[in-house]
Amino acid sequence: MTPLTLLLTCMIAIGAPGLDAWRWPLGPPAPRVLRAFSPPSSPWGPGHRGVDLAGRPGQAVYAAAPGRVSYAARLAGRGVVAIDHGPLRTTYLPVQPSVRAGRRVASGARIGVLEGGLLHCRVPCLHWGLRRGALYLDPLNLVQRQVRLLPRWPAPSASASPAPEPPRPPRMALRDATTATGGALTGMVLTLTVAFAWRRTRIRFRLHRRRRPPPGVINLAQERRLRRTP
Repeated sequence: MTPLTLLLTCMIAIGAPGLDAWRWPLGPPAPRVLRAFSPPSSPWGPGHRGVDLAGRPGQAVYAAAPGRVSYAARLAGRGVVAIDHGPLRTTYLPVQPSVRAGRRVASGARIGVLEGGLLHCRVPCLHWGLRRGALYLDPLNLVQRQVRLLPRWPAPSASASPAPEPPRPPRMALRDATTATGGALTGMVLTLTVAFAWRRTRIRFRLHRRRRPPPGVINLAQERRLRRTP
């Protein structure tokens, strides 16, 4: 859960002022943020428990939301004002208070003026803090609406034709491979048959030539067959 979500949950559950009730403690216009919120890793660890807002000595400081002043006096040589807003508490320093503890104030009510000197920043500034019990929160979440924009991609044009796919190499299917194999076998069988017939014909022709007697020699077997014929 983010700090802003936790803060909103607490405000809704316990009845703290809504986000519309909060305002900058300086201005308008909205002050420049000199140093952002940096929560400590432990309750006594180093960090920046609030935000520093640029200002000028004698500038009016206002209550960030309606509440009750719980502290308005000097502390460690600086004027400090603290206001309770239900479960939340805001703090303002260094401020010369113009209100007393126990007084109820409205949002935007003047609570004092910014003191001079460079006790916290290199230039005059207001240190603005926010707490829920012992937990320090970022007060900028109360006045800055965080909006996250998503990229907007252009819609594809309806007239745009899809890119042609590259030609694929022909693939031989199983049926094509079987047909090719059968044709090759048929051709081989036919070739062997023709060769065998041709070889047999040549052998018969040679045998027939060998059986014929040479010229001038009487074939006795043929003569006998002729004489026996009636």
